[in-house]
Amino acid sequence: MRETVVLIVGGIAAFVLQCVLAPNIAVLGAMPNFALAFVATAAMLRQSDAIVVIAFVLGLVSDLSNGGTVGSMAALLTLAALIASRASSLFGNETVTASLLISMAASLIVEAIYAFFYIATAGVPAVDALLLRALPCALYDCAIVLIIMPLLSFVLARSAPSHNAPTSSTVRLR
Repeated sequence: MRETVVLIVGGIAAFVLQCVLAPNIAVLGAMPNFALAFVATAAMLRQSDAIVVIAFVLGLVSDLSNGGTVGSMAALLTLAALIASRASSLFGNETVTASLLISMAASLIVEAIYAFFYIATAGVPAVDALLLRALPCALYDCAIVLIIMPLLSFVLARSAPSHNAPTSSTVRLR
C-alpha cells in the first residue's frame, strides 16, 4: 500500500515538473519528458499493475493539459511501462548500465512513435521529427532518468516494510 502511495505521489510530482520545469529547461526545442522518465524508472524498479494504471492516468492528464490528441500520450506511457517492466524482468541484472539501457530503449521507442504520430497529424517532414525532435528528446529523457533513478530507488526502499532478522531463544551468542 505504501508503495502505491509513493508511486502516485511520484506521478503527481512528475506531472508538475513536466508542466512547470520542462518548458524552462528546453534546449534547442528538445524538452525532457518527466512523465516518461518516471514511468520507465518506476516500471523497472517495481513490476506491479499499479505503475501501468499510473502511467495511463499520467498520460491522460498530460494529454488533457497540453491540448494534444487525447489518448496518445496515455497509450505511449502505458507502452513504456510495459516495455520497461518486461525488459527489466528479462534482461535487468539490477545494474545501472542495464537500467539505463532499458530506459534508453523505452524512451527512444516512445519518442519515435510520438514523432511518427506528429508526422501524420501535423505534416512535419520525417527527418525533422525524428532527428530534431525524437532523438534529442530521448537523450534528454535518459539524462532525467539518471536523476530520477537513485531518488526513486531510495524512496521505494524506504517505503518497503522492514523485516527484522529472525531471532531464536535457543541460540545464544557468547
